[in-house]
Amino acid sequence: MKISRNTLLKTLTAGLITIPSFGKKQIEKDLLGFKDEFATAWKRSEEYTLTIFNQMPEEKLEFRYTPESFSFRTQFVHCIIYTAMQLSGRLNIPNPYEKTPPSFWAKLSKADLEKELQQFYAWVITVVNATKAEQLLKPEDYAGGSLPVWRFFYAMENHIIHHRGQAICYLRLNEIIPEGYVGW
Repeated sequence: MKISRNTLLKTLTAGLITIPSFGKKQIEKDLLGFKDEFATAWKRSEEYTLTIFNQMPEEKLEFRYTPESFSFRTQFVHCIIYTAMQLSGRLNIPNPYEKTPPSFWAKLSKADLEKELQQFYAWVITVVNATKAEQLLKPEDYAGGSLPVWRFFYAMENHIIHHRGQAICYLRLNEIIPEGYVGW
């Protein structure tokens, strides 16, 4: 088979032009996969967080095992405030809790704080879904290293896991046997 120089150049040029397009489509597909996967994991996180939160009686929401430790309530409030601050700052979006004074959280009933947790979880999913591919791929400094924004969402979930684990210890210190683990 004989190929002319002109045909060869056209074929190579067309190939070079389409390769980035195929790469971009694969990245977009991978990021859609991330959004679906994260939504599932985040929903499970919400279910387990609310399961743990709802096991503590309302009169023990201010329980702390030492004077300097977070209260049971604050374990959850901290997760909301810290995650919202991190995501808002890194994604340059409004922080829905920025102007919420600390006294607001202390006055919430258990039922009201549960609603705040649900709204927080819904807000994070909205943020994930609204974040464009380019922004999800952008590297961010975190914990002495760098990671793309899409992985940062998992870092925030890991932070919540840490505080949820502390809340489980608070339950045990109050002789409450935590309900079973909710896995994937």
